[in-house]
Amino acid sequence: MTTVHFRSFAIAATAVFTLAGSVAAQDKPAGVLNSLEVQELVARAEPADHVRLGAHFYALGDWYAAEAKRHISMSQSFAGNPNRNLGTGMSAHCKQLANLNTQSATTVRELAAYHQKLAGGGAATPPSGGARFQGGAGAPKPTEKELNALAAKASTSAEHHALEEFFLTLAKRYAAEVNEHVRLAETYRGTRIAQAAVHHDRLAGLSRDAAKEATASAQMHRDLAGVAR
Repeated sequence: MTTVHFRSFAIAATAVFTLAGSVAAQDKPAGVLNSLEVQELVARAEPADHVRLGAHFYALGDWYAAEAKRHISMSQSFAGNPNRNLGTGMSAHCKQLANLNTQSATTVRELAAYHQKLAGGGAATPPSGGARFQGGAGAPKPTEKELNALAAKASTSAEHHALEEFFLTLAKRYAAEVNEHVRLAETYRGTRIAQAAVHHDRLAGLSRDAAKEATASAQMHRDLAGVAR
């Protein structure tokens, strides 16, 4: 029984991660931009930028559609599992994941059409629910090489805004780590392994310092974006 529950949890976690995550950098389809590139192009909004964004969102739509198809296939496979509880539950989960991926595919394809209209100089209204994708959702995170390249050439307002968003996201991650280490320190304090509390106190301090540095970096790029061309 324990094995079945563990396997069910592992499979469910994998399925949820597939939806909640983004395109993996190593599996990036042709035309898909990284999240910082999306933010940069959205901020700059030149005709050529809209062309690239249109291609990005069309490619991202194909990826979401493929994910939806994969979850439908998994749903059908789970339905035939001899463990009825596992089969019924996971089949329903996969159907819902397929539905959510289909919705995402529809939204990003509408965004693609929106940017195509803007590229041609026409008026257009962004689709409902498109804001998070305009902010880089679904796109892979930039690689170290891509980050270094952006840092080396950053001079425009759009480039500085993209780096500002990167450092703000980093600051939030470090802040979350602070909270987690503080929680763990309190858990261990007063126990037989109280030394672990000291360890987590130190890690909380390091993460707190890192969050401050990331926030300061974000502010610097915000200021530079305000004076850049």
